[in-house]
Amino acid sequence: MKHFNAVILAGGSGTRLWPLSTPSFPKQFLPLPNGNSMIQETLARVAPLTTPEQSWVVTGQHMAGLVLEHLPTVPVEHLLLEPMGRNSAPAIAWAAATIARKDPEGVMAIFSADHMITEVETFRRTLQLAYELAEQGYLVTIGIQPTTPETGYGYIRFADEVDEGHGHKAFLAERFVEKPNLATAQSYLADGHYVWNAGIFIWKVEAILNEFREHLPDVAQKVQSIVDAMETQDASAVLNAIWPTIQSISIDYGILEKTSNLVVIPANLGWNDVGNWDQYGSLFPGDALGIRSVGSHTGLGSQNIVVYNNTQRQVYTIGLEDVIVVEMDDMTLVCHKEHVQRVKELAEQQKKQL
Repeated sequence: MKHFNAVILAGGSGTRLWPLSTPSFPKQFLPLPNGNSMIQETLARVAPLTTPEQSWVVTGQHMAGLVLEHLPTVPVEHLLLEPMGRNSAPAIAWAAATIARKDPEGVMAIFSADHMITEVETFRRTLQLAYELAEQGYLVTIGIQPTTPETGYGYIRFADEVDEGHGHKAFLAERFVEKPNLATAQSYLADGHYVWNAGIFIWKVEAILNEFREHLPDVAQKVQSIVDAMETQDASAVLNAIWPTIQSISIDYGILEKTSNLVVIPANLGWNDVGNWDQYGSLFPGDALGIRSVGSHTGLGSQNIVVYNNTQRQVYTIGLEDVIVVEMDDMTLVCHKEHVQRVKELAEQQKKQL
């Protein structure tokens, strides 16, 4: 199999794992149980299918140093450094137009820097089928076969089969649906034609640039101006002048909901978007009572708790259930598992007070 260009989107601010994850040290750089960070795992998963010369990262200017520290094999000129976040469509357009200069026939695959996948071999097989479909001109996404009626994810409904290979089938994408309520999510699960939208995309750079020219012509034009100036002395001035004026829009809204050229490969990848403290805690081993602790912790009669102690201090718990405790040098967060989504609110509130 030919290699593809791997593009990692690493712009997240990580507010849902505050206070461990912050805008200056977002969750893609957090350690996993094996010692690697999420962004390191993201590249390692696809390392056999790409090369350092085809590895790219789109991230914020203030994160360049962290990215280079975590991914030393990525060439420094392959870091596309955004002056500010503009959502996924401009980031993908910039990567596609940059790759197209050197490799107009190239295929690009796009991954989030902060997702976990445990079924790595299965994932690589889906990417092989995706590559073959991309070469035929399709836009391809790998959808996650839902295991629960999850209300925190967007879904994609698929229709007719298009192709099969490498142990998987590909179907025409029919429509995107927003995060549903519980009853709707249960109906999606029963329907059997819905997958979670995991933000994993594979396509020819030229195919996606054509879609941008059709559906988001202003984004396409502005990004092209930035790329045309990239190796000139005006590169940073042009980027800093144009980038803030680009529409902030996701690839889903901007392109994928409008195209008739998208196919979905449903797969079971052991996928987790590590979107909150409960999900991050679940990556670490637990005991028989469901106590997962990182750092020093002694508990009596507690169950189903996550304790993340990032300090030299001792943390003691007694009789707690379904609770997250995060101990940092300068602050402590205690949160019921039912309210983990509200950590983001707290993080944003604190940011305003700074």
